[in-house]
Amino acid sequence: MSEVTNAAAESTATPVEAAPADKAANVDTIVNKLKDVGIAWASIGLESGKVALESTSKALAETAKSLDELVNKIKHS
Repeated sequence: MSEVTNAAAESTATPVEAAPADKAANVDTIVNKLKDVGIAWASIGLESGKVALESTSKALAETAKSLDELVNKIKHS
């Protein structure tokens, strides 16, 4: 009867935890994936910032040109 009890206990036991090497590999994989996601988001943010600065730069250059034209008109009137 003890064999039946032992067999039942083995079938209901929780699974054995992964070996430390497997856990380390899983952690490294998760860390690498998180790093890749972080790099992707940083790239998107930096590209958006670049586009915004370029657009602002063009707008400011046009505004400066308009102000220069206004100054020339005032001087010649």
